[in-house]
Amino acid sequence: MEALFVEELTKAVLEAGILIEDAGGLQLVGPLPPLAIPETLRDSLMARLDRLAPVREIGQVGAVIGREFSYSLLHVLVGRDETALKNALAQLEQTGLVFRRGEPPEALYSFKHVLVRDAAYESLLKSRRQQLHGQIARTLEERFAEIVTSQPEIVAHHFTEAGLVEPAIDYWLKAGQQAARRSANAEALNHLARGLELLSNIDDQTLRNKLELLLQTSLGNCLRATKGWSFDSVKHAYTRALQLCKESGFDEHTLPAVFGLWTWNFVRASLGEAQNLAEHLVNTAESIDDSVYKVLAYEALGFTLFAHGKFAAAHSTLERSISMCEDSEAATYLDRSAQDPRVHVRLYDGMVLWFLGYPDQALRICAEARRYADASQHAFSEAMARTISLRVHQLRGEAAEVATQANAAIAFGEEHEFAHYRAMALILRGWAIGQQGEFEKGISEIQEGLEKERATGGLLFESYTLGLLADACITNERYGQAFDFLDQAQSRLNEENSERFYAAEIHRLLGDTYLRSRRDLGQAERYFCKGIEVAREQKAKSLELKLCVSIYDLYEVRQNADSLRPQLREIYGSFSEGFDTMDLVRAKARLEIDKRD
Repeated sequence: MEALFVEELTKAVLEAGILIEDAGGLQLVGPLPPLAIPETLRDSLMARLDRLAPVREIGQVGAVIGREFSYSLLHVLVGRDETALKNALAQLEQTGLVFRRGEPPEALYSFKHVLVRDAAYESLLKSRRQQLHGQIARTLEERFAEIVTSQPEIVAHHFTEAGLVEPAIDYWLKAGQQAARRSANAEALNHLARGLELLSNIDDQTLRNKLELLLQTSLGNCLRATKGWSFDSVKHAYTRALQLCKESGFDEHTLPAVFGLWTWNFVRASLGEAQNLAEHLVNTAESIDDSVYKVLAYEALGFTLFAHGKFAAAHSTLERSISMCEDSEAATYLDRSAQDPRVHVRLYDGMVLWFLGYPDQALRICAEARRYADASQHAFSEAMARTISLRVHQLRGEAAEVATQANAAIAFGEEHEFAHYRAMALILRGWAIGQQGEFEKGISEIQEGLEKERATGGLLFESYTLGLLADACITNERYGQAFDFLDQAQSRLNEENSERFYAAEIHRLLGDTYLRSRRDLGQAERYFCKGIEVAREQKAKSLELKLCVSIYDLYEVRQNADSLRPQLREIYGSFSEGFDTMDLVRAKARLEIDKRD
């Protein structure tokens, strides 16, 4: 700024004609007249504009357009013939106030400094500025469709400055939704906040409520990505949106609000309320002709069934959602739910398939999800695909694969500020590190990720994460710590309507800790048996296999493993794939011992 002031000061003195340049340099040829030297940079800039009176209006109109303005838009606004306009712009260029890129009519002009633009802008009366902003906004709508489509925030700004509140809010909403589609959520939040600030200027309550409803729903969608699915402000936004739906009878806008509240309760592991909301969505979807509504409704129900540990029902429900997905509706899915069910549902079905005993199909459907995410170029979907696929690799026991892919997932979450997925990727990398021998570092990362996840309000994977902590402790013979983590996990399982999908594994880990520490073999057997009971009830064949292997190991210690061989052989024989996964390899190894015997 100081350099600009010196430059402007020099130009002011030169233009006043009291300095001449000769062989000896600059020479003062007369006394300084009063006010020849401006006291401030603003004074200097205003003086230069005043001296450009014949073309000053061109600079002023350009300043209202913005720091940068196009020849084509300026030409429409000032209405001068091309020769006069080009001459005026050439004079502005010669003074050094603006710079040009390209040739008219494609030329773009920019003020050399924001202060130059501000000086030109403030030289206009407020009423004239408002008039010009309104004229610019309407001209953009009528003549510059590409700008309206690609940069609605520009139109929103001009309508706002013109005092035309209703169209301004409409364009701030469009700008927020467009930014959200490309996962520029911080930008989207700023646009939506601008819209919300203007609401009090609308007298018509019905219109005001409708606009607020749309803004609050979009706000909840963006906050969900940046703060986490179950952050308190997310619930507030969706609750307010649903309240407005009920007050004003906006039934057609209920889905995004209810779906948003379902996600909040689901990830928070408030599964009783999540179940009610999911069933409400399905019942409503079945009564209307809206395929998008049906896709999202069955997604909600399928996810909730997964959390309850009802894997067979979850799989059939998720398959129904996938079967109704249409690529042509991709943008609509994002607008209504801020996530792409073509990606998200496949990822959850991948976890479900692993539990049901299909570890290879689980990977394949996650790969499908990744392809959809890559094709959509939607960063939030890509974060989902990266992280939830890691979870499937973890369930398969593939520590090396998790360790290899987790760094990129964490970096991606950090780059886009996706709190939930960054936390989950950190948890999974910690588990992989712990399994590979770096116990302290691994435990520290899992706990860091767990704290970050708790900070978002997300509790759905609490017992799962505590199970990973215990698993790392067992691998590294830290049995006391394992018991501590598993006690916390049991407390979660005992809470009403909490997540149950990992219950059988928590029982197995407890039994394994008792077995390996030789603390109480009877207690180990009781936990193993409880785990088997839960796994069979949930049709969680992969967990049943793990439990049978653990019971076999217990019986080996007691030297009566023969009695478990038929059971282990039966569960192993029920698998049709995944024979290279760790659990099936371990089971086969024990059966191979049987054959040698």
